[in-house]
Amino acid sequence: MRTSLMILFVFAVWGALAAQNSPPPAALRGNCTDEAPGFQEWFHQTRLSYGEPYFAPSKRREQVLDHYSKLALQMSLEEVEKLLGRPDFSTPRPAARLASTPEPKEQQCMSQVAYILKKNSGNMADVEDVAIYLFFSESGKLYWAAPQNLPNLEPLGSPTDENSLAVAKRQNALWKEYVFADDGFAITLPEAPNPHPDTARPDMTVYTVSVLPGVILSLRVSHENRDCLESLAQLKDEARKGKSNTEPSSVRDVSIDGYSGVEFQYANRSSSDRFYCVNGRFYTFSSRWPSTQPCPATITRMVSSFRLLNTEPHR
Repeated sequence: MRTSLMILFVFAVWGALAAQNSPPPAALRGNCTDEAPGFQEWFHQTRLSYGEPYFAPSKRREQVLDHYSKLALQMSLEEVEKLLGRPDFSTPRPAARLASTPEPKEQQCMSQVAYILKKNSGNMADVEDVAIYLFFSESGKLYWAAPQNLPNLEPLGSPTDENSLAVAKRQNALWKEYVFADDGFAITLPEAPNPHPDTARPDMTVYTVSVLPGVILSLRVSHENRDCLESLAQLKDEARKGKSNTEPSSVRDVSIDGYSGVEFQYANRSSSDRFYCVNGRFYTFSSRWPSTQPCPATITRMVSSFRLLNTEPHR
């Protein structure tokens, strides 16, 4: 059994962010839109909503793969579309700023677009997807191209360019603790999350946050009451057998406030899952980062900040 947990695509930057005791108020206001469809619109245009996998048409796949090498940094989306065609979906968002700074005269937006070649689930950022993600700065220029599960394609640019470093300075000021009493936890994040039901598993709530380009982190809370000892034992047993491409040597026990959990990594890719079971409720973190980098400090910071609310230590 493996619960794959992902978040929506997000923008931010590389680097360890120092903790702040009293972060200043922040603003994430504005309505950023573009002509590309959003994920939900694209999802419901495919057979994914009926539980069937999505495969890009052969001509579409050929166009994307054959012209990827022609991409260049600082291209506009319009220039990219002339090469690859219209993206499947886009996630535009307003740039973060301190609430104390003046409202910009013009809306400043960043964007990520996706070209999906193969997809099996309704999770927007499934690590099993075969896809290309392109990141555009506030000025609308391409600064990073990140192929996923396409080993013959090389990434273009970097998440740590000048634009991303500027975002890091803004988002460093935004870290604060968010409390979710209904799901019994609190966690420190760089922005307010967007809780929503999982598309494929309505019994789960997914909490989305902003981390680094190329880095995916999610927290899912299962509302199904499970036997903690049995479920955790099954997870550990299958991980130690290398099921779902897990790395057996990475399996380790974890705990929080006396409640048991398990954590393991996956072979041949930089990703890990951590599970906690609290009185029958599962909290599951899943993270992924570029294979050329160690686990980002932002992931460690977020996962380490997770705390339970109103629970007695398990006996």
